[in-house]
Amino acid sequence: MRELERIICPAMSIDDKYRTMYASLMGIFNSIANYARDNLEPRQFQELINAAMRGVGEGAGKRLVKVYKLKPTVEDAIKLLLLLNNESLAYLPKLKQIYGEIEGDQGYLVVRNDPWYEWFFKHIPINCEESCSQFEFFGLVEELGGKFKIEVVSSKPRGDDQCRFRITKVK
Repeated sequence: MRELERIICPAMSIDDKYRTMYASLMGIFNSIANYARDNLEPRQFQELINAAMRGVGEGAGKRLVKVYKLKPTVEDAIKLLLLLNNESLAYLPKLKQIYGEIEGDQGYLVVRNDPWYEWFFKHIPINCEESCSQFEFFGLVEELGGKFKIEVVSSKPRGDDQCRFRITKVK
């Protein structure tokens, strides 16, 4: 019997691993959304996307709150929203496409250009304002503890040049 030759997995950089996992996440999300769009009623489709977005927020929130030791403040809620976007869209911070602002007891997340919208949400019949603000972002900041309100101030689907979300702490 002939001895088999062993093949070793090629080395991958952290960047390659990250980009591969991110591409996998996008592929899974796209496949599920395309299937759901073709097989579910519009409200069921919206609810499925909302559930997926909430899962993204909760999953990332658990990790990010712990790693960065964030507290239930508006400032840390903005930082958490930025960390989520910077973690999933790593090249955008350099382009200053996503940033936070704070004014007194309210903060803002500003998204000037979001590949998720351009590549995905713009092309499927769902309400991405609802999915982002009330499911993904809410699931994320909920991991801080405390209660927050997230409002859509402006959005690309409405024809605005950016999406802008106001975050306040519920007293």
